[in-house]
Amino acid sequence: MKKAALIVGARPQFIKSAPLILELGRFYKTVLIHTGQHFDFSMSELFFDELKLPTPDYHLNTTGGSSGRQTAKMIEGLESVLAFEKPDFSVVVGDTNSTLAGAVVSAKLNIPIVHVEAGVRSKDKNLPEQINRVVTDSIADCFLCPTQSAVENLKKEGKVGNLYDTGDIIYDCLRIFEKNIPQKPSIGMDLPDRFILATLHRAEAVDNPDNLSSILRSLSLSSLPIILPLHPRTSKMIDRFDMRNLITDNILAIEPVGYLDILSLLKSCEYVVTDSGGVQREAVFLGKGVILPRPETEWIEFVESGWIKVRGYDFEMDGTFDTSAFDCVENLLRPAAAEMIEKLKDLF
Repeated sequence: MKKAALIVGARPQFIKSAPLILELGRFYKTVLIHTGQHFDFSMSELFFDELKLPTPDYHLNTTGGSSGRQTAKMIEGLESVLAFEKPDFSVVVGDTNSTLAGAVVSAKLNIPIVHVEAGVRSKDKNLPEQINRVVTDSIADCFLCPTQSAVENLKKEGKVGNLYDTGDIIYDCLRIFEKNIPQKPSIGMDLPDRFILATLHRAEAVDNPDNLSSILRSLSLSSLPIILPLHPRTSKMIDRFDMRNLITDNILAIEPVGYLDILSLLKSCEYVVTDSGGVQREAVFLGKGVILPRPETEWIEFVESGWIKVRGYDFEMDGTFDTSAFDCVENLLRPAAAEMIEKLKDLF
């Protein structure tokens, strides 16, 4: 049996890997490598438990330090593991530092690279996620794209082979775990009858005091209560910039929640304010509109179909969405993991 190395390290990758591991394991010996990019329990082990992911074969513990230092630790650790395991191919997922490190090491060791969620593009080339995507796709060998627009992006960049529109694997995970979503999340408080869910974590938002204060002030003007699970990074920056006073009475800041609890909140809320690419899609797949506190989104299909409003960092809490053009989204509602494996079987 041929061997696949699956490299993960952050919350979105844990979610996307759950259905992928099930399919990979049917045809390949799968070596699961956790880089340790997310080391907080609420961002890592909790998701492994909820998603019933197997214990990683390797945990690199690359915790702390700057982004560059952490990525360097990942590269060093992955080089030893992949040189020892000698997989037939490596699978990297999404747009994190773990994605970049896995691709770079695999390329150096002449291991073919499969990029899940390839071709997704932002207009801002300076975003860390955009840098990771572009560099990974520049050295990848197989491109498993969530949308046709992602395929077209790669064609514009000169890619001609192994380009596949396989659908969005986040939908697979929702389909698998939807029956396990609790009616009420275990967040230690009673939910308001009507509320808005907000999540916030991107560097360009929370590391910039002007952007962070604009978002918090916009949330404070909501006529409905805001449930805000505080990402560790966001909480740290709120304290660093001395902005706790901007979390007003209508913003109910809570500890980070797991995958099933965030889905429970999504199902119960009126709509969502989020800068997360994953939560954007989870919200739409569960029938909720999204206000995006960013200047743009990579998921243009959802903007075109009316499900996402791109509003920037200073925005109005307007919860009216024209979602009549659902046909732009329907193509994503299919089992992506199975399609991915069928493509890989032709190559490896």
